[in-house]
Amino acid sequence: MKTLLAVAVLVVIGVVTTQAADIAPVTAHWTKLGEQFPVLVYYIDEPDGFHVAVTTQQGARKKAAVARFETVLATGQSAAVSIPRAAGEAPAKMVLTNAGGHLHIAEPTAAISAQ
Repeated sequence: MKTLLAVAVLVVIGVVTTQAADIAPVTAHWTKLGEQFPVLVYYIDEPDGFHVAVTTQQGARKKAAVARFETVLATGQSAAVSIPRAAGEAPAKMVLTNAGGHLHIAEPTAAISAQ
């Protein structure tokens, strides 16, 4: 419940929707991971780096599974978040990078099938 409340507050603060974005601290970024999975990304700038949180919801709204990924990124560091898809398909993936002063979010094209 606390997580959902925090997500709702962040959505009210500010929402950005794109496939690649540079966001400021405590600014919510709403996107989709692949074509199906809604994702909310935000971060807080702390002395040890960006404290990044990624929350996604899978399935019907009332019974949806919620997944949360958290990491700390120092300047120049990156982390990838991915969700598997059907056999033979590349996972839905996004890459988060601490670009020093802002978080860069990129969704590489998934044109390459998994081997």
